[in-house]
Amino acid sequence: MDEIQFKSAFDAVRFALCYSTQQYGETMMAKRLRGESTGQGMGLVGVDGAGQAGIIRRKLWELPDLHLAVLIARTAPHDTPCSCGRPCCSRSRPNAEWGAAIGWLTEASTAYVSGFSHYRVRRTIIENIFTPKKLRKKPGDIADECAAHRNTVSTQNAAVRKWIEGCRKGDEKGVEQVAWEVMERRFADLALLQTAVAA
Repeated sequence: MDEIQFKSAFDAVRFALCYSTQQYGETMMAKRLRGESTGQGMGLVGVDGAGQAGIIRRKLWELPDLHLAVLIARTAPHDTPCSCGRPCCSRSRPNAEWGAAIGWLTEASTAYVSGFSHYRVRRTIIENIFTPKKLRKKPGDIADECAAHRNTVSTQNAAVRKWIEGCRKGDEKGVEQVAWEVMERRFADLALLQTAVAA
């Protein structure tokens, strides 16, 4: 199997969670005979790409549930392509893997909020953390959407963010940073990272 080295653990995990054997509808040989490129992105297609994605996923599954959920939430696509052909088809559907990670983190976040714990508020906060910044909702909008008090949303937002992202002022690591550090070490040991060569 051809191997490729990734720039970071994030790149490796993102590749594995985005890899799809359906992205190449015809064989590599058919593409080559037509003179087309056999792949894009990280340069791995077919069996090589599936093998590399499998190695990375295997290392992910060795993580504790909390670390696994936070890495999937950060790197997995929120939607996957759909080609069911039904009239209602929007050409995409929610990614069950990402949704399961968000659900797990929403349940776990109960331990980090005090007072009244509103499931929908916590879920929206968790989704927000793992959504591109330009698409995130403001705490006030979350409060309005979930019919919750703005102070409750603001307090829970701060607590959940501190749990996942840590506190930069106090140099306190969040669970996401800890999880990435673990994966960096594991992938470096497997020589999957370019930094491992330079070290």
